[in-house]
Amino acid sequence: MGAVTRSKGKEAKNEDAKNETLDLSDRLDRTTTAHDVTKVLRRRILEGHYPVDKFIRQDTIALELGVSRIPVREALAKLEAEGLVVREKYRGALIPKLSLGEIEEIYEMRAMIEPYLIRHAVSNVTPEQLAHLKSIVERSRKTKAVKDWAGLNIDFHRSLFQAAGKPLALQVLDNLLVRADRYLKLQNFRSSTTKEESDAQHGQILKCVAQGDVEGAVTALQKHIRWNAEDVKHSITLPKSTS
Repeated sequence: MGAVTRSKGKEAKNEDAKNETLDLSDRLDRTTTAHDVTKVLRRRILEGHYPVDKFIRQDTIALELGVSRIPVREALAKLEAEGLVVREKYRGALIPKLSLGEIEEIYEMRAMIEPYLIRHAVSNVTPEQLAHLKSIVERSRKTKAVKDWAGLNIDFHRSLFQAAGKPLALQVLDNLLVRADRYLKLQNFRSSTTKEESDAQHGQILKCVAQGDVEGAVTALQKHIRWNAEDVKHSITLPKSTS
């Protein structure tokens, strides 16, 4: 009797999976590692592929990507550590709601960590790193797509501090940038000058770094973080809280 029950349960589970609409566009090789699955799922989440506050199932993801459930489970654990999903036993992974409180905390923490990092980065930055940063700013100015611009925005901040030599602070910041990226990709620019203002601020920060002006770089960076926080809060639509 127990074997029959298990068999029926398995058939029902398979039938549920068949009835779901699968997205096979990111299908991977069977030899794919959890790192590869994590990259695909992170991109999907940041681009709004999955509905907010809805569960996604390991079985569905495994079918879509053509992999076993093991790398999917490991990928979801990594994404949970990054704050992009919340896992619940037997239900799957939940994409958490957007939160004004989270935006404020992200930028408050960035305002503490990034000035610390830039103070250490200015004296150690190389010509090659400066050239790379300049390239990011130029590409950001040229792009018209919000998602591409958001990615370049994060790349600028991530690359800016590589010369700091502070791996622990960089690890904390990277987690904040991943979370911030989710909001940046959902932005609707309030005016045609919003993007230009952000790019101009990046250019000013880079100019100070190239000149070896530590205090100027810190001041420009702090101004940029404050401005960016307010812009994000006012330019994305957050769900209304219910009491």
